[in-house]
Amino acid sequence: MTQNTNSHTIAVVGGGIMGVALAHKLSQNGFAVTVYERGSNLGGLAGYIDYDGIRMDRFYHTILSSDMSMQNLMEAGGVTGKRHFVATKQGFYDKGKLYPFNTPLDFLLFPPLNIFQRFRLGLQVIYAQFESDWHKMDVVPVADWLIKVSGRGVYNKVWKPLLRAKFDTTATDVPATYIWSRLRRMMGTREGVQSTEMMCYLENGYYTLIEALAQQCSERGVTFHLNTAVQEVVIEDGRAVGIQTAEGLTRYDAVISTLPSPVLSPLIPSAPDTFRTLLSNQQYLGVLCPMLLLKKSLMPFYVLNITDETIPFTAIVETTNLIDPQYTNGHHIVYLPKYLAPDNEMAQWPDDRVREEWMKHFRRMFPDFDESLITEFWVHRAKYVEPIRPMNTLDEIPPMQTPVERLYMGNTVMIYPELGNGEAVTRYAAKIADRVIADAPTWSRQAAAVPG
Repeated sequence: MTQNTNSHTIAVVGGGIMGVALAHKLSQNGFAVTVYERGSNLGGLAGYIDYDGIRMDRFYHTILSSDMSMQNLMEAGGVTGKRHFVATKQGFYDKGKLYPFNTPLDFLLFPPLNIFQRFRLGLQVIYAQFESDWHKMDVVPVADWLIKVSGRGVYNKVWKPLLRAKFDTTATDVPATYIWSRLRRMMGTREGVQSTEMMCYLENGYYTLIEALAQQCSERGVTFHLNTAVQEVVIEDGRAVGIQTAEGLTRYDAVISTLPSPVLSPLIPSAPDTFRTLLSNQQYLGVLCPMLLLKKSLMPFYVLNITDETIPFTAIVETTNLIDPQYTNGHHIVYLPKYLAPDNEMAQWPDDRVREEWMKHFRRMFPDFDESLITEFWVHRAKYVEPIRPMNTLDEIPPMQTPVERLYMGNTVMIYPELGNGEAVTRYAAKIADRVIADAPTWSRQAAAVPG
């Protein structure tokens, strides 16, 4: 076991991918790190379920060939032998038909749009690559930006239903940065003269990386407290000094929260009221994500985008068109996600009602589908998935170094205008770690205490 040589003690609150990445880098730099996670496993949204002797991701995750932070973490974690790159396929569902949308020929023959509209859609993708100032995008409604370049016909047939599916009733307040970021991210995976989109997956799920990083952390002396709810981040004289749990108070030199902003707010009662209010007011989209296990493949696409606004789920994602089914014991995995605004009553629907409603539309999309092919139908939910960042509200993004001395924070609210994916989250974790490493020499060691 590698022993810590740095006397500074750090508490990391939250054991998702950001918390584990933080612990990994800080422990590399000699800090004594303790991670608090209220769940029974690490991972957060990157958690898993055990089924048929294997792990399966509760939610689908996209890792692109251009995601260098994730690729570097896989190298560091020693899991590249379990990493596979695949050229994926996507399609569109429109008016009862499925259309491929992968090659230049697919694009040119895309039936829902006429030739002029196809040209303008392509222009939108190109335009996003040349626009480098995201601040301009932050003050422009996404609908205005898309209509300006793509035209109203493309907007109504393609972009509008996709926006409504992704952002629910908050779509009208979305700035252009969201589509701009997505277009730039996806084009970053295009490789070679055929412009092939490359994604990668890890055998036995996303948790394979988290598990490997956590193991290395443990070997460096990092302590992971699972099933441990943090009751309070204790603040004395304007400085974070420790963590209160059911077991009592443990003092630390600094505390880093990776919790969603509204979850952190009640845990810091001694912080300035204005800061706590800022955190409490941050809203998120949740997700309702049924996961189906099938006995055979449903479709030839990794993701099927849906332009029909009457269908509740955002898309159909068949991850076993990315993941070789040999690593899922022959099971074919399909996700049917629906993003939910905070006031959407679907969040309260019981699982049986979700299944009934989802399958009604699923049968309409695939009238010849044999439902006996469904082995399992699970409904997974999460409340804090995608921050809602209305236009021109950059001043509402909390700072990495909070108004409380030695209390740092990082979550998906703060990575804007990047998207809330593993790449952006782990890259931001590295920024927090760098900040803590830079600040640590200025800390007084008088109150330092190694956690027991």
